[in-house]
Amino acid sequence: MTHQINTYAGLALLTMVIVVASAPAAHAACDDHFPEQPWERIGETEVLTVSAVGLGESQALRYSNEANTMMLLLEQDFGPLPALDLCIYGPDVRLDPTGLAPPGQLLHAAVFNESRTIYISALQPRFFTGNQAFGLAYAALWNVAMEEGQTGYPEPLATTIGQWYLARVTDKLELHHSQMRGGAFFRDPSGEGIDALPWATNQQPAVYVWNPQFQESPMSDFIAYAVRTHGPEVLRDLDGERWADIEAAWSGDLREEALEGRSSGNAWMIGLAIVIGSVALAVLVAWLARRQRIRAHEEARARAAEEAKGSAIV
Repeated sequence: MTHQINTYAGLALLTMVIVVASAPAAHAACDDHFPEQPWERIGETEVLTVSAVGLGESQALRYSNEANTMMLLLEQDFGPLPALDLCIYGPDVRLDPTGLAPPGQLLHAAVFNESRTIYISALQPRFFTGNQAFGLAYAALWNVAMEEGQTGYPEPLATTIGQWYLARVTDKLELHHSQMRGGAFFRDPSGEGIDALPWATNQQPAVYVWNPQFQESPMSDFIAYAVRTHGPEVLRDLDGERWADIEAAWSGDLREEALEGRSSGNAWMIGLAIVIGSVALAVLVAWLARRQRIRAHEEARARAAEEAKGSAIV
């Protein structure tokens, strides 16, 4: 997957470099929602136009390259997509959050689904790659829902799928799988009494706003499982009951993997006892070491006091 992404990245960068030389200076799509900013077009392909404000040319091109790589991944999974507009703004740019973000908070990222326009802030560079991937995926899911005759993709399924794309581009898939496997170890190993999540409770809103600091989730492992076992076409299935069935199978596989194929009867209790015992042993060792250091310090202080007393007598 990493080699494939790197190949796409090279092709996308070549495309973007060719486009930059001839692109006009401004682009109306970003102006539609925030016209007070001097947006400059960075590059354009058939499916994505990238504009920026408050960024250096090299940084803007790098972000554009990442976005085009992401669009190639989306097209692999969903097929042809309608054109999207990505608007990237630098760390010193403040877009008006009125009616979007809570009072006193900055606008970090927003998707205007109906106009297929995504705004991403570069204020937090370490979150940018994943944040951009999430936003593009979320906008693409709106189009999938429209093609299936729905206004908005089911939620919280859409958010979870976006988190899966975030995990893919930031190489977090293995970490998230490990976290969910560990969680399965401490849940009821029989699986009884664990209800499936309501995957289709709501639908995507026309405008979605989020903070990239809180968007990553290990639940991306659920989507990874669904795609691995049913193929990417499962992402076009908007039936919440089917997703509940997939979740049940995923949870069962996680429990089996966590227990390493052993009977679920008392294995989790044995594992828990081992974990608790290990923690208790570590605490005991640390306490004994600290007590030994305190005793050595007291003995050294006593010797120093005796030596000082002896010197005074002489």
